[in-house]
Amino acid sequence: MEGIPASPGIVIGNCAVYREQIWHPDKEIIDDPKIAEECRKFRASVQKTLDRLRATYQQVKDQFGSELAEILETQIAFLEDDVFLSEIEKQISENKFSAAYATYHILSEKREYFSNLSNEYFRDRALDIYQLKKMLLSKITGKDKSGIELFKQSAKIVVADNLTPHDTVRLHRYKVLGFATNTGGKMSHTAIVARSLGVPAVVGLKLVTEIASKESMMILDGNTGKVILNPSPETITKYQESQKNYCDLESQLLLESMQETATKEGKKIEILANMEFEDELPTLHRVGAQGIGLFRTEGLFLHQNTLPLEDEQAAIYSRIAENMFPHKVIIRTLDLGGDKVAPNLMNTNEENPFLGWRAIRFWLDHKTGFLRQLKAILRANLKGNVQMMIPMVSGLSEIREVKELMAEAADSLRKEGKPFNEKIDIGIMIEIPSAVILADVFAQEVDFFSIGTNDLVQYTLAVDRGNDKVARLYSHFHPAVLRMIRMTIDAGKRANIPVGMCGEMASDPRAIPLLLAMGFEQLSASPNSIPQLKRVIRELSLTECASLDEKVAMLSKTTDVVRQVNEFYETHFPELILSGKDDEGYN
Repeated sequence: MEGIPASPGIVIGNCAVYREQIWHPDKEIIDDPKIAEECRKFRASVQKTLDRLRATYQQVKDQFGSELAEILETQIAFLEDDVFLSEIEKQISENKFSAAYATYHILSEKREYFSNLSNEYFRDRALDIYQLKKMLLSKITGKDKSGIELFKQSAKIVVADNLTPHDTVRLHRYKVLGFATNTGGKMSHTAIVARSLGVPAVVGLKLVTEIASKESMMILDGNTGKVILNPSPETITKYQESQKNYCDLESQLLLESMQETATKEGKKIEILANMEFEDELPTLHRVGAQGIGLFRTEGLFLHQNTLPLEDEQAAIYSRIAENMFPHKVIIRTLDLGGDKVAPNLMNTNEENPFLGWRAIRFWLDHKTGFLRQLKAILRANLKGNVQMMIPMVSGLSEIREVKELMAEAADSLRKEGKPFNEKIDIGIMIEIPSAVILADVFAQEVDFFSIGTNDLVQYTLAVDRGNDKVARLYSHFHPAVLRMIRMTIDAGKRANIPVGMCGEMASDPRAIPLLLAMGFEQLSASPNSIPQLKRVIRELSLTECASLDEKVAMLSKTTDVVRQVNEFYETHFPELILSGKDDEGYN
């Protein structure tokens, strides 16, 4: 079976299907005298669930970090919302539903609503609501239908339709080998939690719960997304060898990653990391990142009811800059919108949000909040290793308006007597075709470019990669995208400003030879890909990169380009193929 590789690693073992009985209480109409008692029963269940979640939150945060704990934080926020709680109490007092049925009714409606939203982030909230429904009903009825007992006896690969964060953490305590689920994507809860726990996972298998039976033997390859049920002894032996090789390779790449990164000719290439949360810093040091090429600041805003204060932002940015010094830290100003909507900050319901009110367009309409962020960035640059980057720039007037606001922020800090560094480099992301076409003009206005390939591919090819019907057309190896990248780096060279890349293409080891041939000297990638990228760069010569680039430049079809770069990669790095190759979007 083929699914989506969600968390790397290979495991071999017995599997067990994790099924939960459906929580569906009968529609019970109560008498008036019972209304107060049912309301008390509901409130008591809320308090007990809150107590349990808060205790688990701290435990998870200490043990597994903030990203995983934030999922529980969302569930806690639901139970602290009086508007939400009063909806259920209204069903008890006005419709005279029992506490169990009122809870089931409202939470089922909300889950259905979130499940049908187009935004992936909000669709994932449907799972939070499902988990809350189970926990509240468990407290109201006094019954536990978790089915977790099955996994207490021995280590198994968990097979499930989907898994809530709470289920995933609970199951992990019972020596879970891996996770295989019918549903989910790379950013689903199961995927996030599995990566946080370091457990191999494959999601989006569609029918794995129907095909797998109790105690089936399973091979789960989180690198490729392959799942094999009841494998032959020969296949098991083959994967055991792959498993050992994978672990050995990962250890070796991590050791090498601390070394300097340069091509065979000695040309140094900076490999920086993309990051979003402060607690990722230890990982960046572990993989040998030479700075932060993209610090996404959306994480500070997505779960807040109000815009973060200047001091709050300045403290976070300063700690990160201090931690990475003397390496550079490129802070991207807020990039909300598109698929990153903060419902408490953005009251918008756009037909096409990716072409709408997002990133710098949103910020220039909220100058008070934008000035706070600009002042915080200026204050964090006391040691001079912070740079600022503007996303989603499509025209010259946006750059000039930001520079005017930057001057206003600096003037304000001077008047307030707050220390800051007067000199800071300002760059822009190149991710819209108009920015590529006007790159020579923009290069006269800014200190650096960073190419964001995710949006550049989407806008150049008019392809929504989240749309299953057209996702096969999405590829950063499309000849038009490659020409856009060459145009940008050429414009940067003529203006003598550095051009980096911080999109997914920079994390694809197969793209590295082309990027080196084009002249990139700085790439910012996902942290886990950095050790492999560094190995690739050390074993390449610029001559062979140029030769490949010349051949690719003559091709006019994406499939031909992909075939060419795959052949090159497999010929030069056969030992790295087993560490995972993501072909998503290249079909």
